[in-house]
Amino acid sequence: MSADHAMLHEIAHDPDGRKDTLAAYYYTDQKVMEAEVNDLLYNSWQFVCHVSDIAEPKDFYAFSLQGQEYFLTRTTDGDLKGYHNVCPHRGHRLVNGSGRKSVITCPYHAWTFGLDGNLRGARGVDRKASPERHQLIPIRVDVLLGLVFVSANPDIQPLADYAPGMAAQMLRACPDLADYVVNRDGAEFGHTYLCDANWKIMLDNYLECYHCQMAHPEFNEMMDIGSSTFSMFPNYTYQNAPTRMKADNAAFPLDLDHDVLVGEFWWMFPNIVFGQFPGTRNFYVSRFDPLEPGRTSRYTLSLKPKEPTDPGAAERERLRSIWTTTVVSVEDKELCENVQRGMNQRGFKNGWYVNDPGDHGISEHAMRHFHDLYRAWADKAGNRRQGETL
Repeated sequence: MSADHAMLHEIAHDPDGRKDTLAAYYYTDQKVMEAEVNDLLYNSWQFVCHVSDIAEPKDFYAFSLQGQEYFLTRTTDGDLKGYHNVCPHRGHRLVNGSGRKSVITCPYHAWTFGLDGNLRGARGVDRKASPERHQLIPIRVDVLLGLVFVSANPDIQPLADYAPGMAAQMLRACPDLADYVVNRDGAEFGHTYLCDANWKIMLDNYLECYHCQMAHPEFNEMMDIGSSTFSMFPNYTYQNAPTRMKADNAAFPLDLDHDVLVGEFWWMFPNIVFGQFPGTRNFYVSRFDPLEPGRTSRYTLSLKPKEPTDPGAAERERLRSIWTTTVVSVEDKELCENVQRGMNQRGFKNGWYVNDPGDHGISEHAMRHFHDLYRAWADKAGNRRQGETL
């Protein structure tokens, strides 16, 4: 589907819609978080790694997601496969870390599997009898512009259908994205860090800039917040956030000839964000993992061009990295943790949306879009508490 066609399916802003936000217990209750992990996140698309982490035939890559263990492997034909990291015989873990293997052999009883998941050998077992019972347990794998995603849901839509038009938007923002390499040296864009706040609070904060003028003075001085726009689609949101086009800023310097001057950001339901931040050429993806109702791990992978755009790019990138990790990330962390404290106050039941279709720097309609999708999931999963409404 073309990006232009996908734009026809943009969700209209509804300023007269629901005014009340998610109830506070959705940010504090252990059973709610367990349902999110076991149903919502387990069955959705989750970012794992870059294709360069598993590039060659016979490569394997083991990882954990929300307490579950999986691994990826690339077959001799070059196909990317994913499996639960557990032997179907007795449940032993199959592989650790990453490397290269022609076959997968369980360390417990030496059951051996091909990279296609089929049983190759097991003492005392007739491989021809019920072969489907002896296969590795598969997961879905998809690749979006070099970013590898997985889902344990066998019936999930391909990413191109789940978020139609999003990849085309990303390529318009960053035409050379397919050639970008992993930035393994820096710790910018918030890096991987722990925050004492619910994962939804962190995304609520990501999806509105109503707080930016008050809470991010240096960011606000660099950005033209009033000209920022949010566009909402069935399973994702796109934000266009122009800077004030100034070389000298309180946050970090911009090269007006080489740098990104318009930030572009995406959120994909439920817990994945992407973006191209102002400054030296870049792209990032983050996954928000709930650890406790009031504790979240944000895992971020940053990408950059293979070669610097100009001789001064490295120094500008260094200055931006310092600013993102010591200023704006610290500000957002404090905001989210203070909101989490508020959610635990017995006098607070739920908040309210500010909706202003004429000013996206104030309006919280993108955050409400997230909540609407979350409510739809909660309805379907039967996670409402008796006698309470979302």
